[in-house]
Amino acid sequence: MENQSLETEFAALDEQIRREAEKKMQAIRVVATAHKTLADTREEFARADAANKKALTDAIAAARSAGFTDADLKRWQADDNKPSRRGQQRRPRKAAQKDQPGTPTATASTDSSPQPANESLAASA
Repeated sequence: MENQSLETEFAALDEQIRREAEKKMQAIRVVATAHKTLADTREEFARADAANKKALTDAIAAARSAGFTDADLKRWQADDNKPSRRGQQRRPRKAAQKDQPGTPTATASTDSSPQPANESLAASA
């Protein structure tokens, strides 16, 4: 009897482990596919970029042969050392505003203590 309950428990554990493993395999397949797509796309871009850069370099060399100077061609030079203008723009942090000496603060200008009714009217008049 005890042997049968162990077999049932082992079968239940085996099934649970199989379900968890299948769930993990499905998830890792999605991750692996996304990673491969990203890597392939980047590689394709790098090849195209290299080809475009070579074409530009050849065209600039031909333009120099035609009589253009480096100053004339400067705006078409590919400068890979410059940071991209399309990068994220950062805003400088605002400096913490400090209380100016001699200016009333919120607590000084607002008196929260109760005043008798006649003093309150006299103060507003």
